[in-house]
Amino acid sequence: MERSQAQALDAQDELGKFRNQFVITDPNTCYLDGNSLGRLPHATVKTISDFLTQEWGPRVVTGWEHWIDEAQTVGDLIGRSALGAGPGQVLACDTTSVNLYQLALAAIKARPNRKTIIIDAANFPTDRYIMQGIAKSLGLNLITINNEDSAISENELITPELLKSYLSDDVALVSLQVCNIDQVRDRI
Repeated sequence: MERSQAQALDAQDELGKFRNQFVITDPNTCYLDGNSLGRLPHATVKTISDFLTQEWGPRVVTGWEHWIDEAQTVGDLIGRSALGAGPGQVLACDTTSVNLYQLALAAIKARPNRKTIIIDAANFPTDRYIMQGIAKSLGLNLITINNEDSAISENELITPELLKSYLSDDVALVSLQVCNIDQVRDRI
């Protein structure tokens, strides 16, 4: 393909107009790093500038007060348009891992005299790491049910009977898999 042909195709590309929406200091650089921040949008520069000059600057600590409802406002939009959920049923907030950490910590602190966390070996690795970190930082006991052992659990399922043998008045939290990541991956 000749350069002129490529340029003609570029001129017809419907996405080409978006190039002008980004800060490009070197037009000869072909930036293809897809798992990075990417090029800075002009809109981001304006949004941050507006925040600094119209919210934080003049309003100081009160500049954030309208943000308090954003998790629910955005959650309602996502819930209504993508999930068919009603108002107040979806929140747009931290990552799943951060939310799990915060919920686990709150549950554990609600029962400060209990010193044991129970997890299962087939749980999602990040979820296990979170529970391991909490147990270590708070000096708690961590029990891992080895449901990957077919002698203990068929198909890695945690049955009520299996779980019952691990429960005691010392258990502060139980965090178990909903689905096994390896089984899901095998079906994809």
